[in-house]
Amino acid sequence: MVDEPELSLHPENQRRIARLFARLANIGVKVFITTHSDYIVKELNTLIMLNHDTPHLKRVTEENGYKKSELIKADQVKVYVAEKALLPLEEGQKRRKRGHTLVPAKIHPKFGIGVSSFDKTIDDMNRIQDEIVWGEE
Repeated sequence: MVDEPELSLHPENQRRIARLFARLANIGVKVFITTHSDYIVKELNTLIMLNHDTPHLKRVTEENGYKKSELIKADQVKVYVAEKALLPLEEGQKRRKRGHTLVPAKIHPKFGIGVSSFDKTIDDMNRIQDEIVWGEE
């Protein structure tokens, strides 16, 4: 169990630690992490997406220095996002309530982890910076 392994790590090292976690999972070690790191989630996503036997993906794997031992199957990964959602009915309740809970992300073997929370924040930041640089008439 590792709580926020990204703390004080350069983004490149965050990617390396994601690859280490994948290697551990591939040898049967169960790894549980909590993270706010887009780099770790995206790198795990890349490791899932590269884990297919096609010439194109083999080339991308080799050109970018990935090892076969780092590639991971989608069914080896579970991702949960904390968000507001419908909660399960408790005993005696007639209606479900909304509250903060962990919601599983969809993980597709070809397209990887479907988590939009990081992407939206990055897209917003890029949009704002584009407006600053290019928005003046």
